[in-house]
Amino acid sequence: MGHDAILQVRADREITGDEASSVMNIIEKYCGGADYEFLDVKRGIDVYISNVSSARHAAARIMKVLWGSRKESSKYLRVEWGRVLYQLMVQLKLPQEASGARYEF
Repeated sequence: MGHDAILQVRADREITGDEASSVMNIIEKYCGGADYEFLDVKRGIDVYISNVSSARHAAARIMKVLWGSRKESSKYLRVEWGRVLYQLMVQLKLPQEASGARYEF
């Protein structure tokens, strides 16, 4: 499975259980057609997603629910079949204080 995008959710504090479950619920709902994989890291969550547009859509939904700031960057991977392939990285930084917002469906 190739990953075209990495969605990084970070905070300068521990991410609460409600925030983590909200991120997972949003990813499951808005990345349904794409392959994705969760990875827990020290101060957040990394989500490897196989579709760039699904990653951007999920990032927008996460920002709508949990607030914070967003940065995007891309990294050159390789040339395949005459096309240049890049990997998109979307970093979401949650605010200092945890919000009580939750996303469930």
